[in-house]
Amino acid sequence: MRIFLFALSIVSLLLAAHQFSLTEQTGQFKGALFFLLIGIQLLIAGALVQAHQEERSRKPLTSSDKGVYKESAQNEVNASLEQEKRS
Repeated sequence: MRIFLFALSIVSLLLAAHQFSLTEQTGQFKGALFFLLIGIQLLIAGALVQAHQEERSRKPLTSSDKGVYKESAQNEVNASLEQEKRS
């Protein structure tokens, strides 16, 4: 996902550079600014995705976390069974 975002960012920034070179004489930079802003946003999104993935891979699921997940799942099952009995 992050590689895809980085690739789109590079394409967008290249398009922005091309648009800037084409519109240098006329002074109409709207299209180039659009591609530049989209490229920056994609670059930031890719960096955030990468940071999130690294954080998740660094933090292993501890046994206490597994117990909490099992308890919440069991509570949901019990609640749904009680609702079915009431119906």
